[in-house]
Amino acid sequence: MKKYIITLTILSSVLTMSAQDVIWKMTYDVGFPFSATKDFTNQVSWRGVAMDVDRFINDNLAVGLGVSWSVFLEKEPDSYYEREEMLLHGTQVRYINNIPLMARISWYQPMDQFETYFTMGIGTSWQENRLEIGTFAFTGDYWQFALSPEVGVVFPVGQSYLTAKVRYVHAIETSSAPTLSYLGVGVGFAW
Repeated sequence: MKKYIITLTILSSVLTMSAQDVIWKMTYDVGFPFSATKDFTNQVSWRGVAMDVDRFINDNLAVGLGVSWSVFLEKEPDSYYEREEMLLHGTQVRYINNIPLMARISWYQPMDQFETYFTMGIGTSWQENRLEIGTFAFTGDYWQFALSPEVGVVFPVGQSYLTAKVRYVHAIETSSAPTLSYLGVGVGFAW
């Protein structure tokens, strides 16, 4: 994990060498699960945050990096869980922690009072699935290839900027990892 953080730090430093050509966005995200994610935990994620940085190549095109974190949680009281030759009874608590790390390419389109953008993110996603029932805990820890299209707006408010976005995160299923997919809706600040 340390090598990923160091790589991300170096890349963000390179992207921000010319500060006037860079836009940073920090948002609070709410996640809505789909497919296998919804099968594991069918609750909306109210725990999410994202940080994105884009460096403009020209007036409309930008490249950048993005990292976000979403936590899905569901609690099922008085339930049964069968695994191998065990049948467990109790309160189930299911968690999904997800951290996608994305290289981004964005197209910005200025409008009269605001700016819209479309972004395609390509990278990796780390997810941890955890099911707790009674004193037992079953966990899975996965790295997967991921895609993340996004649309959003940036608009000025006084001396600062607000941003809103809709981002779909899809981590590809592997032989050991389930598909992860959810729709994130975010609002926050840009500078």
